[in-house]
Amino acid sequence: MKARWIITAVSAALFFGGSLFTSLRDPWFQNLQRPNWLTFEFLIPFIWTFIWACLTISAIIVWERSAKQHSRPWGLMAIYAAIALLTSTYSPIVVELRSLTGGIIAGGLATLLVYILAFVIKPISQTASWLFLPYALWGPFGTYLTWLLLQLNTGVAR
Repeated sequence: MKARWIITAVSAALFFGGSLFTSLRDPWFQNLQRPNWLTFEFLIPFIWTFIWACLTISAIIVWERSAKQHSRPWGLMAIYAAIALLTSTYSPIVVELRSLTGGIIAGGLATLLVYILAFVIKPISQTASWLFLPYALWGPFGTYLTWLLLQLNTGVAR
């Protein structure tokens, strides 16, 4: 089986895995006070789908370029997986554990790993590195938004 299909299958399982454990339609989450300017919340699932596709394509490029050089970048794939796990656990942490602080930590760590991995893989493929740009831009914003939700809901959320 081609590596690209394995990477895609693992990525899809991790992407949808977080959704299996929780729903952002949870009444507690839906009742959190939000900033007035957050009028595009309905777009967030589409944004994350795009980001996830970019990460998956990046992982495929890195794997295939490394294979041409007769190496297997298992360590890099582990970092991709760590980013995916942290990202997919965000919703269960926030909704099921009702921990916006935990969401900030998961989102912040994933974003930090994105910056590190984008730098590390640049010599392998600049394209793969550039595919981290959507996450690198959205990650800090999403983490800030979670922090803002925490500030707006001090009596309800932790």
